[in-house]
Amino acid sequence: MPFGETWTCERCGRSWDTDQIPAHEYLARVRRMRRFRVELFGLLALGLAVFVPLILFVDSSVLFLALFASFAFIAFYMPFWRRRVRRAVGDAPTWELHPE
Repeated sequence: MPFGETWTCERCGRSWDTDQIPAHEYLARVRRMRRFRVELFGLLALGLAVFVPLILFVDSSVLFLALFASFAFIAFYMPFWRRRVRRAVGDAPTWELHPE
C-alpha cells in the first residue's frame, strides 16, 4: 500500500490512514532501503562491466577468475550485506496507526 493512502480492511471494515506516519521518517526509511539495493546492483554491474569484456575480448580463461569472484561475492559479501539490511530493518522506527 503506497504511503499517504487510506486502506479499508475487508474483514473488520475499519479504515486505516497511512498519513499518520511521519513523512520524514518514512522517506528516510525508503532512502535507506533503496541505498542497500543500489549498492548491491552497483557491485553486480561493476563485476559484469569488468569481467564480460575480459572474457569476450582478452581471454576466455578469465572465466575461471570470474567464477571465483562470483563465489567469493556470494559466500562472503552477501551474508554481510544481509546482516546489514536485517539490522537496518530491526532498527527502523515503528508506527502505531489508529483506525479512523
